Amino acid sequence: MSAKPIEPKPDSKTVKLSPAAPRAQVTPSSTSPAAPTPKVVEPAVMLDVGEAIKKPEFLDRAVARSGIKKKDAKPAIEAALAELADILAGGGELILPPMGKLKSIKSKDLGDGAQMLTLKLRTMKDGAGTGAAKTGVADDDEDS
Repeated sequence: MSAKPIEPKPDSKTVKLSPAAPRAQVTPSSTSPAAPTPKVVEPAVMLDVGEAIKKPEFLDRAVARSGIKKKDAKPAIEAALAELADILAGGGELILPPMGKLKSIKSKDLGDGAQMLTLKLRTMKDGAGTGAAKTGVADDDEDS
């Protein structure tokens, strides 16, 4: 691509060039980019209201699952529940395998220190949170 010279003026020794328009070469693409495959997501379904589990029954279930004595488990479970409540009331987010990711979405003050929290729970994939992942908690035979 070269520019065409313009005829110089008779008394001038300079040559002025006009800009050349580039010629674009367009080659048709033989293959078009593949569109991403859409992910089919099941619609949300309403769950039946299950039975309400109160704290004493919850403690009994946890003790039965862990196999330790109730007098040893109760203070630890109560401390864990209190910590969960504090984190969620403060707008925090918890990632608790195998349960999932739990976070506060909205909070409403009901007076006398009570709050109504709207929580969102995203469950883990099957098998996530179990296995080789290190939890950061020392086993009984580890010193620290």
